[in-house]
Amino acid sequence: MRELTIEDKQTVLDVLNNFEVYEESGGEDAYILIENSEENRKRLNDVGVTNKEIDNAADEEFFCTIALAFNGGYADNYEYGKFVLWGPIDDELRRRVINFEETQCDALRLLQALEELEGVKEVG
Repeated sequence: MRELTIEDKQTVLDVLNNFEVYEESGGEDAYILIENSEENRKRLNDVGVTNKEIDNAADEEFFCTIALAFNGGYADNYEYGKFVLWGPIDDELRRRVINFEETQCDALRLLQALEELEGVKEVG
């Protein structure tokens, strides 16, 4: 499996965020269904998503963008109706943490950064 750059991931998310949604539901069993058509598959193939990845999130009629985005490692979160990719820890996040204003997403983001550092330590 190839290593995806932030730009690669963002390009995929731009496509996922612009599909026409057939049906969606939130909550514990959230889903966002998109028509499983040749046109939609081509749009994803053109930005590097394989048919195997799509098939893992699909049935005959639809594929789930939530499954595709998170299982494929393209998205870090879903906020305000869009898949998002977190960038590096920035000053705004630091300010929120220092002032005890952090959100649950901030905590997840920090944990992810720590896990990545731990992975670097184990390799090095």
